[in-house]
Order: sequence, then structure tokens, then C-alpha cells
Amino acid sequence: MKGFWNYFWLLYMLFFAIPFPMIIYYNVDYGVREQDGGTAPWLALVWLAVSVILWGIVLQKWFRKWILLPFIMRKDVLRLLRHGVLKTVKILSSRAFPLTRDHVVPMEMKIALQNFSGTEITEKIELNDSRPELRRYEEGKSFQMRIDEHLKAQPYMIPEDVQVGIRAGRIILSCLFWLLIVAAVIAYYIISYELENYGTGWRFLKFYHPLLLCPLILLVSSLGLGWLIRSFTGNPDNDLKLKYYGVRTIADITSVEQTGLYINEQPQVRFEIKFQDNTGRTHYATIKKIVSLLDVGFTKVTTAPVLYLKDRPDQVIFVSDVEA
Repeated sequence: MKGFWNYFWLLYMLFFAIPFPMIIYYNVDYGVREQDGGTAPWLALVWLAVSVILWGIVLQKWFRKWILLPFIMRKDVLRLLRHGVLKTVKILSSRAFPLTRDHVVPMEMKIALQNFSGTEITEKIELNDSRPELRRYEEGKSFQMRIDEHLKAQPYMIPEDVQVGIRAGRIILSCLFWLLIVAAVIAYYIISYELENYGTGWRFLKFYHPLLLCPLILLVSSLGLGWLIRSFTGNPDNDLKLKYYGVRTIADITSVEQTGLYINEQPQVRFEIKFQDNTGRTHYATIKKIVSLLDVGFTKVTTAPVLYLKDRPDQVIFVSDVEA
């Protein structure tokens, strides 16, 4: 079901990025430029250059994500196997899925381990068990994992005995699909020019033409939306650092109030807290989080476990926000 919703929202975004601007443009403005004389020649060339640059950025990003990323991840995994910090993890719960055509069993597990500050944390991981007959990943058992101490690689943690490879067939299909998109973009430039120039060259181009608007919406969707979400809900990279380098302690919640911001009709709440670090010093901090309407009871508590960084006590997060 999770995969279904990922594809649904992807198609939903693509509709508003590509077909929707075309529908609006060709039903509202198409054919008007021969009456108003079109765009000034110099401005038309500017719009053309901007359009080519935007499409170039979009296509480059897709090429990296679909074709180069598997090779980059393979390199990161091999580096992690050589230089990652070895940690023993304990399986708290384990769930096996049906055997795949590759004769591996997909596993979903909740594990417990000590972070780099010696604090016990929990994590949810997924892996493929190529030797299920060994029953290595049953509840209560332990195994070794390698973790990137800089938390930069993707993935940042892997089993020590993992085997990594690249599926050539999938890479070839990705290349063909990417080339098909490149051909479609080039074809759209040619078709637009042939049908819309009316003997005036590229003067039909305007800032809201789909040749400019489509790549712009795609870039804003991938970059701007991510920045907007991080500004409201926090930085995932910073949360990850707090989880793997944070020290656990109990904080007193001294003040709770809504900020006035709502995400999906759920309020953002500002928590003022105070806590003592491992040296006995008292620190004050502010935590903002989106509180689910099903978890409003959390705003009534007076104490809560938190994680803080030894060198940056102002960086703090509720344990419940990072625990698996």
C-alpha cells in the first residue's frame, strides 16, 4: 500500500507539472500571439535559453537518479563495508514476506543498538535474506551492522555480510526510458516551432509557455517543496545526527503553545523545555513539532525523554520523534 501511494502522488505531481500547463495554455492563449505581434525578439531568445537550461537541469537530475544512482550507491556500500563502524544490533521484532523470484525473503525488522554516544536507540530496517534456511534474523537474535559515522552515505547502515550488485537489465530499461523522454522533449520543441511560429521564429514563446512552465514546475516541486517541508517539520539530516550522536536525558516541559501553523489540519506546537546535561549544567531549548490530533495527550505531559548533542546542547529532539 505504501508503494501504491508513492506512485499515486508521483503521478499526481506529474499531472500538474506537464499536462495541466499544456491544457491551460492551449485552451486560453493558443493562437493569440499572431494578433499581438508576439514576444520581442530579444526576449524570445531569453525565454528559449531559459527553457533549454531548465530542461537540461531536469533531464540531468533524472539521469543521475535513474541511471547513475545505482552505481553511486554501490560505491558507497563498498566504502561502508570497508570503513563503516561495526555495531552489534539486537532484533526486537521481525517480519518475513513471501519468497521472491530471486529466491530471497524480504525482511522488515525493528532493531536496538547503541548510538555513537552510548545511548540505546531503536531503528526499523528492511533487508533481503538470501539464506532464510539459516534463520539469522529471528526475534531475539543479534547480528553485525556497519554504520557510516558521518551519516552521509545512502544507505548509512548495512549488514556486515551484505552482497551488492547491479541489475544490468534494469539499468538498460532506465537508459531507454530516459532517452525516450529526451526525444519527447526535443520533439515538443520542433512541433511547437512548426505549429506556432507563424513566420516569426521563436517569438511565440512567453514565460507561461509549457516549454518553460513544465520544467520550472518540476524543479520547484522537487526542490522548493522539500525546502518548505523542512522549514515546517525540521531537517531530517539534523534529526538523524541527533539520533545517532545524541545523549538521552529527561527534560521538563515548562511551556506549551500553538504556533498558529497547521499541516493537514494538524497544529504545530512550540515546546519550551529545560534539562540537565551529563555534567549537571541546566540548558533551555525550544522544540517545534506537528502534533497529531490522535496524540494531543502529549501536550499535557510535564516531562519527556529527549536527545541532545554534547557539543551543541541547544540541538535537542524528543526521543519519540526519532524512535522506530
